[in-house]
Amino acid sequence: MVLIFSIENDLSTSSVIKWLQYYQQKVIVISSDDNIYKFVKANSESLLFKNTLTGTQYNLLEFDACWWRRTGLSMKNFTKNELNKRLVVDGDDISDIVNGSKSILNNEINDLRYYIFSRIYKNCKIKIGNPNFYALNRLFTMEIASQKGFVVPDFEIISNTKQISDSDVIKDKFVSKAISNGIYNNIGQKRYYSYTELHRKDEYYDSSLNIFPSLITSLINKKYEIRTFYLDGHFFSMAIFSQTNSQTKVDFRKYSTTKPNRTEPYQLPAEIELKLKAVFDEFQLNCGSADLIVDDNNNFVFLEINPVGQYYMTSEPCNYHLDKIIAKYLIYGNVCKE
Repeated sequence: MVLIFSIENDLSTSSVIKWLQYYQQKVIVISSDDNIYKFVKANSESLLFKNTLTGTQYNLLEFDACWWRRTGLSMKNFTKNELNKRLVVDGDDISDIVNGSKSILNNEINDLRYYIFSRIYKNCKIKIGNPNFYALNRLFTMEIASQKGFVVPDFEIISNTKQISDSDVIKDKFVSKAISNGIYNNIGQKRYYSYTELHRKDEYYDSSLNIFPSLITSLINKKYEIRTFYLDGHFFSMAIFSQTNSQTKVDFRKYSTTKPNRTEPYQLPAEIELKLKAVFDEFQLNCGSADLIVDDNNNFVFLEINPVGQYYMTSEPCNYHLDKIIAKYLIYGNVCKE
């Protein structure tokens, strides 16, 4: 049996499930966006969750394989909807008390969630991902990558715009980016993202404005970018020729539908794969996606790792069939490329 923690309407999850079903595997998906699977109880021998649609109970310690695709568990999986209502007692609105109680409940649920994930992680024979690392600290990850021998961008975290022109680390052209994952919000029919943006030092010579701590890095002149998907020692890489289009030159995520970037399957040099594997091993991750840049001097510059492992954008154009490979890994515990 295969257990997947994910979110609603995740196409990458759905693609893997289709292959698991093709191979006649029993699979359940616990999503943080709905309340289909509810926590029942936990003890030394079981972690019981109930499917509220069918009434079937599952002991999560009985599953052979687990994939931590997304967050998987939220307050919805543990509580009733009544907790979200405003509460009035004897004519008095006690919402402040309720909100304080919610904070306490969140702490309780977070500890229980950590306990559940840790039990499953230790118990499961086959696993993809690590529930302790749904996200990595970008700054710390760059530090580890540097220790493993990678070139990493020169960077500073500033709190006043005057620090830009005063910097001896940042070059004349630089970029700003989020310290964490940035903004990824859907509001109505519109999507809002934070991108990597280009700046020049001379724009800030006469500026002295206190700002929220912000990450800036020197601009790297690139030949091309690389997105590589990693699974248990194996790399599936793609070169992205984004520098020929002004719209995607700084951040390839600013996709152009009129002039799409050319992408090609790519084989990373063996020494680069060894360095990348060492970074993944540092975080006890057997899966994830890494972003690199090849600069004008043919250096492989490390940017970041996404531990969730966004594989679809690499799989489809390169014909890697990663959804099938992931499904077979969850069945057999090894990377089967055929």
